[in-house]
Amino acid sequence: MSDISAFATGNPIMLNNGPTATFIAEGTVTAGQVVAIDATGVSMSVRGAVAETGERPIGVALTSATTGEYVTVALPGSICYAVNADDTTAIDAGDHLETNNNAVLGTVNTAVVAATGGATVTVHDAVIGYALDDIAGEGYGRMLVWPHTVTQPNSS
Repeated sequence: MSDISAFATGNPIMLNNGPTATFIAEGTVTAGQVVAIDATGVSMSVRGAVAETGERPIGVALTSATTGEYVTVALPGSICYAVNADDTTAIDAGDHLETNNNAVLGTVNTAVVAATGGATVTVHDAVIGYALDDIAGEGYGRMLVWPHTVTQPNSS
């Protein structure tokens, strides 16, 4: 189980006529990547998502862009393809999907939300949506774009 080394893409990126908006790219954005607003970013700008404090994933890039260029983003309610960040571990349809700390930006993994044995809860605040397909390791599949926060309860 390890991170993928290249971004897997498919065609099309968006499967419905969901809502979109135009933003300014911070860095290079590749069509198909999950994109996020960075808490330290510039107004109305997005970058390829990488799970980190302050990140807020908002959708999927429909166009590629470099720093300062406009990028069209599929927003909540859209059905888009997402890339599995892991090269072997599959994602199951219905799983919450969150952004990943993979060096390949804009990828997702399953947000594990089963109760833990610890005394504290875990907050998953980089969830971007729900898997609509089983997504093979290193593959891509459909996702309902629906950013939200999930609280993983404790079991004590």
